[in-house]
Amino acid sequence: MPRVLLIRPNCDVAETEFAEPLGLERLAGYLRAHGIEHVDIADRRLCAAEQQRGIEAPPFWHVVRSAYTHGSPTHVGLSLMTSSDLPDALRIVSRLRAYYPHALFCAGGVFVTTSPSEARQCLPSCVHLIPNEGEAQLLAWIRGHGDTDSVACPNDWSPAYRPNLVRYATLGCAVNLQSSRGCPGSCAFCATPNLPESYRTWQPRDLRLVVDEIACESARLRQAGLPPIFNFVDDDFGPLARVEELGRELRRQDVRVAFALEMRMASLIGQHRLAERLRALRRLGLTRVFVGVESLNAQTLRKWRKAYDTTRLPDVIQAFRHTGIALQAGYILWHKGQTVEGATNEVKRLWELGIYSHRAAMSRLIAFRGCDLSPSDAELGEAERLYNAFATHANDLTQRWTDAAIKEPYAAAVYHLTGDGAGLDELQTTLSEANEESYELFLELAHSQGLT
Repeated sequence: MPRVLLIRPNCDVAETEFAEPLGLERLAGYLRAHGIEHVDIADRRLCAAEQQRGIEAPPFWHVVRSAYTHGSPTHVGLSLMTSSDLPDALRIVSRLRAYYPHALFCAGGVFVTTSPSEARQCLPSCVHLIPNEGEAQLLAWIRGHGDTDSVACPNDWSPAYRPNLVRYATLGCAVNLQSSRGCPGSCAFCATPNLPESYRTWQPRDLRLVVDEIACESARLRQAGLPPIFNFVDDDFGPLARVEELGRELRRQDVRVAFALEMRMASLIGQHRLAERLRALRRLGLTRVFVGVESLNAQTLRKWRKAYDTTRLPDVIQAFRHTGIALQAGYILWHKGQTVEGATNEVKRLWELGIYSHRAAMSRLIAFRGCDLSPSDAELGEAERLYNAFATHANDLTQRWTDAAIKEPYAAAVYHLTGDGAGLDELQTTLSEANEESYELFLELAHSQGLT
């Protein structure tokens, strides 16, 4: 009988926001639903996060060895998000091969999917590579059936296996959920459009199944005395009507939670009675929507294949303003096509719109492997001097803003559910003051250095 160990390694660079490893949890749930009864998840980062919080927890290697005091894992899988996960992954493979010489190893995740050649070059030849969302591939490998092109459709997904649910929630993590695959967008800075068609095409999961999973995990959290807070990690949750369908299903099953999700601007612009519909969704638990604004420059948006009618953006912002739902705008200010004048004008316009944030002012284009942009698109040219000056002068401000920005969404969700606003006002005040300080610093540097 197979005994499977799935591991998330440590990352060699600082992790700004700690979250549960949903990919591994979904894989574990799929394996268990298909007859692989012995599946363990070991998260290096969970142990580290608990130690940082002063929570007494057994060391990672003690957890692993204790799970296999009788026997050993037959299959070990590692999830690699970026190349920064490689050093620890190599240490894990080396050590586990010494402990369990007969175990078979595989690796998957975003890094393996978008950089297969580099992954093959860096990982030992004994590590089998599984790209894309590898439910069916992982199961076939464990069963010794070789590679397969089979793709599990969203309605065939199994609920994620979350043995450490309470530990993550105790650390202030929302429960991550995936309700769809793919994205209808084709953004040039994203790797999704270049995945195989079966993975990039937007496919929704039946929301009755989604709410079934929410209800189950919500009951576990409430039993542990923790608030049921959820976050959808879909590239695009879907149209506004689908969010409303989710709200109706939550109400039908009498499940009261707080949740956040990501939408495309195209799903919000021009929507009839948007503010009224958002207020209704707020009552059903929606607390935050992340939207990729990305740029206010029409030429830049066209280059990135992200074009939308920017003149309608103020209408969307206004609709959110008095609903109680936070509109979190993603923005990429710094990139090859940016100029000092352009950056300054965009910052001023973001401030006028009320969506300026220090994160937006610091956000620099990253040409991820697998996307259509080249590394040179991330170069700044003439704007480099202003970016470097701003980043240097805002170093302490960046840390202060980031600390508050990570904690605020969870605190706001707790307030929505319980009315307990302990610490929320302070966090929001910190963010507001930091944003104002950031904006003034940006304009001061642009002016004092003669860059405008």
